[in-house]
Amino acid sequence: MATRSTSISDLLNQIREGELVLPDLQRDFVWEEDQTRLLFDSIMRDYPFGSLLVWQTQYHTVPYRNFVLDFQRGMTFSPKEKVKGARLKMVLDGQQRLQSLLIGAYGTYDGRRLFFNITSGPADTDADADGPVGGYRFEFWRDDEKQNRPKRLVRVSDILQWDPRFEDDEIERTISEIALEGDQVSRARRNIRRLRWVFQQSDLVPLETIDEGSSNESQARSINEILEIFVRVNSGGTRLSRSDLMFSLIKTKWAGARRSFDILVEGVDPFGTLGVDKDFVIRGLLVNADVPVVFDVDAIGRHWESMEPKFPAFEGALRTTLDFCREPDVRIASADLLKPIASIYPIVYYLSSFKNFSVPDSQRAPIRTFLYFLLFNGFLKSKSPEARIRYLREVLQEAKGRALPLDKLLDIIRRRQTNHSIATTAMMLNWNQKLALNIVQPKVCRETLSWQAKAEIDHIFPQSIYRERFPDLIDDIGNMAFLGKLRNIRKSNEPPWEYFAAISDEDLDRDFLVQRSLLRDDAVEEFIVSRRARIVTAAKEFLGR
Repeated sequence: MATRSTSISDLLNQIREGELVLPDLQRDFVWEEDQTRLLFDSIMRDYPFGSLLVWQTQYHTVPYRNFVLDFQRGMTFSPKEKVKGARLKMVLDGQQRLQSLLIGAYGTYDGRRLFFNITSGPADTDADADGPVGGYRFEFWRDDEKQNRPKRLVRVSDILQWDPRFEDDEIERTISEIALEGDQVSRARRNIRRLRWVFQQSDLVPLETIDEGSSNESQARSINEILEIFVRVNSGGTRLSRSDLMFSLIKTKWAGARRSFDILVEGVDPFGTLGVDKDFVIRGLLVNADVPVVFDVDAIGRHWESMEPKFPAFEGALRTTLDFCREPDVRIASADLLKPIASIYPIVYYLSSFKNFSVPDSQRAPIRTFLYFLLFNGFLKSKSPEARIRYLREVLQEAKGRALPLDKLLDIIRRRQTNHSIATTAMMLNWNQKLALNIVQPKVCRETLSWQAKAEIDHIFPQSIYRERFPDLIDDIGNMAFLGKLRNIRKSNEPPWEYFAAISDEDLDRDFLVQRSLLRDDAVEEFIVSRRARIVTAAKEFLGR
């Protein structure tokens, strides 16, 4: 490994020329504005910059992406591919520092450029300033905010791009335009020269380069070695999650991984309400590839060749499954009800074996029942549900392209979970009241719940009034309901016979399972018990057991 020192300007010039890039191992992350400002303050104070680690990639085909010059929140990053034999240097450690320096020196952050307060610094005692007292102050401003921007704020990119031959003239011109006086004039001169100097200082940045001296492929590090180095050097700072590391490995093995994952995640869960993310997709590929469902880097390394070919079927079956959940005969009215999201893995696996990943008409009811019992039992709610997924998959492996073995699947729940229910009971419905009421109040849910909205239910008889009298019944499903539009107009302590007054008897009975004659202060217990029985009956009819 070759080690030398270089300047910030040299590194930024390499980035701007496309000679220094990022391997597509790094996650899409850019420091906040305050972190960038503090970094510029630190280099002005001559604080240690810290070494950078660069990889000379001549002997490998590697996905990569360029640094971002003009950053916008929410932007996506498009990877490219460096072909084997081409020389290109990639940053393994130091991404955020270089990215922040590039944006601050030459680019923009959400349309704002970095400006330097040329009279700030160690002699500055302005406690009201935006930054540490005595620090070199940097601020982000839009170019069109000149009227409100203090004159002593000078754009960093202007200072750094002055021709060295005319440095003195530019400094004096800048100072005269601001009309500084006294000590501030000499301080401004020193600060401007110091900013230019720290960027040009040739020994400021320690730089280590992997494979710089390798003369052939056999001497170069392997992709797996590079990934291991990347994982170790990134163990500090902004920590990488386990999925970050696994996704980094996947991207070294599949050039199209980033784009394929992004399209899938953004397509099925654009607002993040479901929880379909990289973790979900990686675990789903393990399931669909019929390999051990072990969520770690080693498993990805061993089984990726089996996982990658399953991506199209997984994607198609996932889209079908989510569409199925939202169909009127399935009635999942809100993504909030589809929790834990891992509950759909077995269904995605099952549907992936059918032509076009479609749901056979004959299997709609069994699949629906299976899904609801997974959700009611919370069978896959563990942070590590791999073992239970494996038990279900073993049953489904024998049913590819055939009828869903519902009884065998429910028997897995019975045998593997102590507190369970594989037949509709009041106890089971009370475990997940929102899901149960979603079944029995389809019209209210359909009209007032959106897929992105959080499902909220309310007490019919207000708990603030009746909890003391009926502590064991007040939170029972018989007293809970989706109130729909009534939720916005009902007063907190209003009794049900008042806020239901404008609802017809027919709608009250059909949409809320409420018998008006029992909406009385002296019939609370009878109301809750009888309504609970109606809910159980309706849910049992829907679920078929």
